[in-house]
Amino acid sequence: MKLFNSLKTGKTRTSSGTGERSEQHPADHHSLDCSSGVCYFKPPRPAPEDEQQSPSPREHDRVAYATSLATLTFKVAELERQVASLQAGTRLQSISETNSPGANPGSQDLTQADGLAETSAKDDIVPMTATRMVMHQIVLPADVDMLGICSGGQVLSWIDICAGLAAKTVARGPVVTASLDAVHFLKPCRLGSVVIIAAMVNRTFTSSMEVGVRVEEEELKTGVRHHCCSAYLTFVAVKSHGSGQLPRVLPSTGAFQENYESAERRRAARLQRRHELKSNPAATVPRLQPITHREGSRTLPPALQMDARSPRSLRQRVSPSATLSHMTQLIMPQHANSLAITFGGQVMRWMEQCAYIAASRVGRGGYLLTGSMDSIAFAQPTRVGDILFITAQVTGIFGSSMEVMVSVCGENPTVGEIFHCGDAYVTVVSVDEHGGPVDVPFELAALDPHDIKRCAQAAERRQQRLEMRRNLQVTQLSRPSLDGRRQSLGSQEGFRLQQRLTSNQSQVMDAEEVGRTLAEDPGCSC
Repeated sequence: MKLFNSLKTGKTRTSSGTGERSEQHPADHHSLDCSSGVCYFKPPRPAPEDEQQSPSPREHDRVAYATSLATLTFKVAELERQVASLQAGTRLQSISETNSPGANPGSQDLTQADGLAETSAKDDIVPMTATRMVMHQIVLPADVDMLGICSGGQVLSWIDICAGLAAKTVARGPVVTASLDAVHFLKPCRLGSVVIIAAMVNRTFTSSMEVGVRVEEEELKTGVRHHCCSAYLTFVAVKSHGSGQLPRVLPSTGAFQENYESAERRRAARLQRRHELKSNPAATVPRLQPITHREGSRTLPPALQMDARSPRSLRQRVSPSATLSHMTQLIMPQHANSLAITFGGQVMRWMEQCAYIAASRVGRGGYLLTGSMDSIAFAQPTRVGDILFITAQVTGIFGSSMEVMVSVCGENPTVGEIFHCGDAYVTVVSVDEHGGPVDVPFELAALDPHDIKRCAQAAERRQQRLEMRRNLQVTQLSRPSLDGRRQSLGSQEGFRLQQRLTSNQSQVMDAEEVGRTLAEDPGCSC
């Protein structure tokens, strides 16, 4: 009876007879063994390999059918994705064609463009307005000079950060600054004002993209805004895996069609300049070399002082090498991005500071302002732990303005080899406390062959900058903002600028006119 009850509950003694019970079920075994006086279930013996049955042909057909079905499902999904991408591109193109470049975009176009941002998020097309990035910065005492004007290097650093954030919205990954087109500071950013930096991706290429940036200053007391400067930067996406192809950025309204088309022309001009420099090495200006790892160079240049006995109208002749300035920076983590590559804006800030020091050697008696920085292409990046050598030298003096050449080199301390990073020219203007121009009391007398070659083309480069500055003032009246609307200038500022641009005078604005404009209007500098 006890045996029968144990069979019903599925609990029996083990073969060891220890009194322990195990959870077993009769249905899981094929035989019952009671030969030892205690009944227990006997597990089935596995069949030999030669007696095991092989899968039937029907089972093979079922597996093959399931595999084919999964493959076809994947292909259909891929085709649907491509069709959706083409449809989104057609919609974006139709919006661009229906809006004339001269008209202001309506709210319907902007709403439709915003809606495309959601439908194109999973595709390879991004509306241009979906890449916008805006930053507001307050000009603090640490950012300004003795006149209360924000330094150009600080503005360039803000420009690089804002443009890099806009580029990341398209790349969806790390990006590095490859180049910066020439930047002309049309108006200063003063202490206590709000600086508005707005960036937008104009066009993407295979692995690079152009980002346009507009900087405006807003006065806290009056709310008046001034256009300070504009910039175009090239960023390269760094892909850790997969293809480096960037999604296409298309103009979502007709007002941005010109930005989209001109980006291709600017890219062609950059590539043309690079090709000319490589094909004609003789035309390359000798770079400035850092003082380290060299023998025979002076540690400190002689201090330049004005001769009180000579008239102010007579300029003292000095060698360009007497204006040399050196900066050495150790790249720290706060100077680099997530890839430990130095921010391009940080490098440009140091370059502007070094140029300021070189210009101060001859700009005695006045306050110095940065007027412009020519285009710069970063040949090789620096990383955290590297040493950055920045060298600057005055290569031209024109009344109250100076051209300063800046060369940047890097070094990996573990290797000990110095490599070239980039070169640029910075224009510095000398003014008094009221903004009036102050003539530089020195003139350059180049004797070294390298100095002669550096200074030979300074006048030609100056004319190119003045012409570029004039073109920027012309486009300032008609260029749309990031919202596609035309800019509106103040009555006094607009009248004065329009009068200068429509006059028959062929003379463009020089540093002296910059100082006069500052003196007439402390909030304006052209």
